[in-house]
Formats: sequence, structure tokens, C-alpha cells
Amino acid sequence: MPFLWPCLSWLLQPWNHQPPPALHAPAPVRTRHGDPQLAAFEQGDWLAELELLQLGEALHRQALRRHGYDSESFDVMVTIADVLERDYDWAPAHADAWLKRMGLWQQEL
Repeated sequence: MPFLWPCLSWLLQPWNHQPPPALHAPAPVRTRHGDPQLAAFEQGDWLAELELLQLGEALHRQALRRHGYDSESFDVMVTIADVLERDYDWAPAHADAWLKRMGLWQQEL
């Protein structure tokens, strides 16, 4: 049981005692370019891309419930794919594959 003593010793200390130090120091923020402003911009860019994909996923779930995309949802999905190509450097084949996975090309015209 001596190996448990360091883990449990904090229970015997007064409540106003400082918490034990972290077992691991927080990892330093790694950036590709070493520029924190660029890293923050890239993170915001990734979050915006994620929001587009989440919107597409929500429209896909709605289409599954309604047995197909309505015209507005169809247009929004195509616009999302266009924005992913233009602003996020997606290859056209990648965007088309995403639209196919989302069931857009199964839609009857």
C-alpha cells in the first residue's frame, strides 16, 4: 500500500490547502509557422469548415426524415460543397464524394 500513499495523502490535508501539482505539464501550443496569430486564424478557419459540415449533416438527417431534400436544402448543400472547394481547398472530386455520401445525387430530378 505504500504506492497509494502519494495518491491519497491529499485527503488528509486541510481543505484550504493548494491542490497537488498537475501530473503532466500542459503541452505547449504547436503551430506550423510559430506565429500564434496565424495559429488562431487557422483554428478559426477549421471551426468554420466544421460548422459547414455540421450544417450539411443536419440537412442530411432532415432529408432522411422527410425522404428527400426539398429544393432549398438541395441548394444549400450544393452551396456548402462550392464553399468547401473555393474557400477550404477541397478538390472537386472530394466535394462530389461528400455530396454523394450525403445522398444528394440519389435525389430524383
